[in-house]
Amino acid sequence: MLRLSSLQAIAFAIVLISSSAFAEVVNFEPCADSVDTCTIQQVRVSPCPEAVSNAACHIRRKHNSEMSFDFTPNFDADTLKASLGWAKSENVELPLLTMDREACKYTTCPVRAGVKQTYTTQVPIEAKFPLSPYTIRWALKDPVSQKRCCFTIDIKVVR
Repeated sequence: MLRLSSLQAIAFAIVLISSSAFAEVVNFEPCADSVDTCTIQQVRVSPCPEAVSNAACHIRRKHNSEMSFDFTPNFDADTLKASLGWAKSENVELPLLTMDREACKYTTCPVRAGVKQTYTTQVPIEAKFPLSPYTIRWALKDPVSQKRCCFTIDIKVVR
């Protein structure tokens, strides 16, 4: 059994508190095709002080942003594939090619229907990203059934 000294326990608590204190809850819209297959409870982006005023998060180029969300799938899946991209329209998406698609590295797999879990990852915002506002679409998809958890959020890439 692992035992922590008092100092280690305090340091661990500070890390947990500080990491959750800076993540801001942001507005999101569930994708129309995943409303019946998944419930998204909350989406967080760090840093995103703009969330307090319900504005799009200002994401800095050449920096990582931590993004996480809580979801409850209405399906079972042994594995999930992640995707993140600019939602140009309901049917057109430009994918973020540098994103790790292996979702099970960032959430627990297998997933079970009705079990709430969290997906957390670092998203690299490259220098070549144009300075502009975007609606981005996140999805975690079962590669077998094609059922997915999906939502969109608004961001603005800034210097």
